[in-house]
This record gives sequence, structure tokens and C-alpha cells, in this order.
Amino acid sequence: MVARTTDPPDGTEEAPLLTAIEDGVLLARLNRPQAMNALNGHAVELLLDTVAEANESDEVHALVLTGEGRGFCAGADLGDLAAHEGGDAPRHHRVDRRGLSGELAETLARCDVPIVAAVNGAAVGAGFGLALCCDVRFLGESARMGSVFIQRGLAADYGAAYWLPRIVGHARAVELLYSGDLVDAARCLELGLASEVVPDDELLERALVYAREIAVGPPLAYTGVRRLLMRASELPMSHFLEYEWTTQLGLLGSEDAQEGFRSFLERRDPHFEGR
Repeated sequence: MVARTTDPPDGTEEAPLLTAIEDGVLLARLNRPQAMNALNGHAVELLLDTVAEANESDEVHALVLTGEGRGFCAGADLGDLAAHEGGDAPRHHRVDRRGLSGELAETLARCDVPIVAAVNGAAVGAGFGLALCCDVRFLGESARMGSVFIQRGLAADYGAAYWLPRIVGHARAVELLYSGDLVDAARCLELGLASEVVPDDELLERALVYAREIAVGPPLAYTGVRRLLMRASELPMSHFLEYEWTTQLGLLGSEDAQEGFRSFLERRDPHFEGR
């Protein structure tokens, strides 16, 4: 296992994100348990760096996101994020009209490895949007998810209003965003917000097992599928089918595809290397 932390700029508290790589899986743990893992600017910047690492490292084939302590993420630290978006922020944060939340949502969407969320406890507000940005969501039995923004006179962020109708349908998305109500794990499973609900003490291991299964699969093909799923909501059908076919042709020439066919004919498990 390779474990890393990044010290906070002022050295006054623990790093708000802890990461480790093992068996092809990059585990990222939000680490502000005293604040129910509310996102501050430093945590968002570290998440951006973590996704960049996942994209660039040949060691990483899947990313698992979870929270330390009793909650996944209870929202955003608004005071801290406001400072990061203000006059001291990098120029592109001040002019691109997305802010850190939009940058992280799009970065997660463009990630080249599958992202698995292990939602422990509350995923609220920004935490709800963060969970929706993940491909697969495993929920502990005590998990609760919801936007809550409408109850504070706000709309949505971290891509929640983009992803929610794609996951549960437009009508359900309207219901959830208009009410701002928290939804328990069982209801999340019914709505399709959760892929699976497991006992709290089994949650992280279940997510890691799933991610390890991905990690031994064909990395290039997973990247191709993830990009196809993203482009499917962006392109007209005729353009999408061209993109799909181009992706498939590119993969057909890969060593992994040849290994996939060989292993099938030889009746053995394939060994993929991402080439």
C-alpha cells in the first residue's frame, strides 16, 4: 500500500483528504470528521489533485471515495469556500463562472477511471452532489442523502441538478430538489440512488471489493465505456454513434483486446495490462 497525506497550508489541522493506493484502487477519504467532512477549499483542491493522479498513474484503475467518521460529507464549509472564490482565488476561479464546485464536478465527470462512492452517514448538500458525481454508490444502512439547498434559499451545486434527473428521472429529481428532504438508504435503493445497501461496518470493504474487481479488468475499455456514457448525454445520436465506433475501433487494436479474445479461446481468465 502507498499512503499519502498533504499537510494543510497553515499546518494547524490534519489534511482534509487522505489517500492510499492498493491493488490498483486509489482510496480517498474525506478527513474532517469533526465537521462531518464538510468540504473546504483545501479539500476540494486535494480532490482535484487526486483525480489528476488517478488519470495519470498506471497504478490506479479505480477510485473509491468515502468519509472518515460518522458522515460521508455534510455539505460545504461556506465561509472557507467563499474565501477561495474571492479576490485571493486563482484568476480562472474568479472568471469562469463555475467556481470550485463546478470545477470539481466536471473533473470527476471527465475522470478516466471508474469512481465508487462508499456513503457512510449523511451525504447532504454538496456531499449529495459529490456522491452523484460517482459512477456507483454503495450506502451503509444508516446513510441519508439529500440536497437541502431549497430549505436554505439556494438551488443546487456540485452537479446535483445535472446528474439527479439522469439517475432517477426528471419527475423524481424535481421532487427531491423541490422538497430538499433527506432520503434514507432503503428509499435511495428504491429510487436508484444506491446500487446496494450494506451494514455500516461492511460498507468500505464492499466498495473496495467492487473496485478491485474493476481494477483487474481492462483499463482502456473501462475508460472507453466511461467516456461513452458521458458523451451519450452530450451528442446527437448520429455523432454519438460515430464516437462509439471510433472508440471501439481504437480498442480493437489494443493488446488487452487481443488478450481478451485469446483467453476466451483458451478458456482461461484474462490478464489485462492497459495496453
